[in-house]
Formats: sequence, C-alpha cells, structure tokens
Amino acid sequence: MNMNQSEIEWAASVHHECPNVRRGLRLLLALVESVNAQSDGWAYWRAPSDASDKLQRLLQSTGNLYHGSHGRITADQLKQAITPIRTMVTRQKKIQAKHGNKFDFDVDAALTQTAYLASL
Repeated sequence: MNMNQSEIEWAASVHHECPNVRRGLRLLLALVESVNAQSDGWAYWRAPSDASDKLQRLLQSTGNLYHGSHGRITADQLKQAITPIRTMVTRQKKIQAKHGNKFDFDVDAALTQTAYLASL
C-alpha cells in the first residue's frame, strides 16, 4: 500500500527504535518534499511513489509506523529497498532533461540526518 504525504510526514515525526527504519523514513520524507518542489506533487506523479513501494512495504513490516515501531530492518534490507528509488532518479533525470525539465534528488544525502535537518 502506497503511503500518502500526510502518512509519511506523521510516520517520520514519531520515534522508531530501529535506526534503519528512521533512515528509511527520512529518505521517504525527503523524496516527498523533493517531488513536491519539482513536479505537480507526490499525489499526482506516480513514478516516485511506485519506486518507493518496496521501501514503504519494508517500513510497514516493522509495526505501526504512526505510533512508533519496534521492529527492525537490516542495512542490507534497506539498501535493497532503496535500489528502485535510485533507478527511478537516474531514469527521471534523463526523461525530464529530454523535455526541458529537471528532476534532482540525492538519495545518499537524504539518508543522512544532516541533510534531512537542513531541508526543514
């Protein structure tokens, strides 16, 4: 199930025990914010939402994201779930450039706490 913007914002605002869950949610929130800033928005552009489906499902498997989860995911699981997002970013940069548009998103920066806090 794809999460909408408010669900992602809420899930990212509560505490989760696993640092990899927190990193995944920071990435997802940064992706939403980036998509909103560079397109018609998260609700209207399916490519980023579809690309993040694997990450969303992985995060949802850790428990109730809206009240703080207690489940854990490994760094390898997180890396695998992020791969489709990396692929989408690379692909969309090329597609958007052909149309005179721009799509820019740094997955690695979004995974770090510093990058996330700077975006607020």
